[in-house]
Amino acid sequence: MIALRVLKEEGVQKFREYIQSVKNNPEQIRPDLNIEAFSQEFTPKVEIDENISFPTRMDLAKYLVERFENAGIKREDVIGRGKEGLWSWLAYIWFDRITDGKTKIRETARYVCSSDYTDYYRHYVAASYYIFSLIGENNSRLFLHSPPHEHNDFIEQFASRQYIISYPNLVETAHILYWDISRNSPKRGAQSREKKGNHRRFVKVIGQLELTYDIYSMRPDEILRLLPAEFDEWKNPVRTP
Repeated sequence: MIALRVLKEEGVQKFREYIQSVKNNPEQIRPDLNIEAFSQEFTPKVEIDENISFPTRMDLAKYLVERFENAGIKREDVIGRGKEGLWSWLAYIWFDRITDGKTKIRETARYVCSSDYTDYYRHYVAASYYIFSLIGENNSRLFLHSPPHEHNDFIEQFASRQYIISYPNLVETAHILYWDISRNSPKRGAQSREKKGNHRRFVKVIGQLELTYDIYSMRPDEILRLLPAEFDEWKNPVRTP
C-alpha cells in the first residue's frame, strides 16, 4: 500500500516525458515521482494498493469510491479544478494496469488529467470515478464495462456530453435501449454506426426532442415513447443476434 499523492507541475512534466519515452521503449524505467520534488501527500491520508488489478473500469471506480469513503473523502474533495494532480498521480501509479502492461499506450490525455472537460472525460482513472460517483453502479454499466485500458464509444458519445451524463433519466433510458441484462454487456451492434437507432442516433434525437419537450424531467418510459420507430428494436430487454 502507498499513501495517495498529488503530482506537482514538475511531476506532471516528468510523467509526460515518461509516457512519450515508453512509447518507443517499453522497457523504460518508470521515474520515481513519489518524492517531494515531484509530488506531495494528499490529505486526509488514504492508502492505495499500487499492485491491484482491475478487470474493468467499474472495478477501478468501485475501489476508489470505497477507499475514499473509508477515509472520509467526499466527491467534491477530489473532483474539480485543482485536483488534476491527484488523478495524474493515480494514472502514474497504475500505469501498467491502464496500458495493459505498457502494450496499449494512447494519447497523453488518457493519463495526464486536464481541467478542461473535453479532455477530462478521456482520462482513464478520473473519468471512471467521475461517472461512477455521479450516477451509481447500475447506471455506469454501459460506460465502465470495458477493461481499464479501453475507452468505449458510450463514454465518447454520452459521458462527453454533460447534458446527458448528468441526467439519470437519460442514462437509464440509454441502458434500457443498449444494455443486455442477460449477458451483462452492451447489446450486440449497439455501438455500430450502421444500425438504426444506434447510440449516436440517440444523442442526436435527444438534442432534437429537447427543443420541444422538457426531456430532462421526463421518466425513461415517457422518453422511450417519444423516440422514433428506428429505436423499436432496441426497446426489448434482450436483443437477439
